[in-house]
Amino acid sequence: MRFSFMLALAITGWTTFAANGETQPVEESIEEEPTVPLTFSGYPDAPSFTVAPLNKKIKSCARCHATMETDTTIRLLEDAPHVDAMTHGNGRIWCLICHDEQDRDQLRTFAGEKVSFQNSHLVCGSCHPQRQKDWYFGAHGKREANWDGDRVLVGCTNCHDPHEPIIQPREPKAPPPVRAGLPKMNEHERAFNIWPWITRTEVGHE
Repeated sequence: MRFSFMLALAITGWTTFAANGETQPVEESIEEEPTVPLTFSGYPDAPSFTVAPLNKKIKSCARCHATMETDTTIRLLEDAPHVDAMTHGNGRIWCLICHDEQDRDQLRTFAGEKVSFQNSHLVCGSCHPQRQKDWYFGAHGKREANWDGDRVLVGCTNCHDPHEPIIQPREPKAPPPVRAGLPKMNEHERAFNIWPWITRTEVGHE
């Protein structure tokens, strides 16, 4: 009898028996998972900060694309103003990886959420997580105004051109002029003999 009852439960998919002998399915309680925001919200243990305003004028992509049908075909863009404008990723990425398909004046995360140009670090970190973490904690990037107190961090695109992010080498500036009062020396003497002269001057020797 016990075996027959267990067999009946297995066959009916764990059902219950009503008073009239009919079977009813067992109602399972399904707990809903808490809603988690998709956009990366930072590191909880990182010091708080605000992002400095963009230091460059952003050309509006929507000025043209608002009236154009979206073509999602991955391709090399050779028409102005896109000529030679995209070296980011050595050809592995293109516009719609970072720009929103429907609103080109907004960026997008891999989850499809819109992000403003002001908060580009949320998009850049998708491919550069270690640099992003260093930026959050202050080991990468720049800081405005002060070294203590409220942090104002310069965003990624203030230093890096998002279409050509590698910072190009720059010519070094000329060395500063010789400080007034130092003896006239040629370049070799200035490099190797300045310290003995400073030492003599400090102890009162002419």
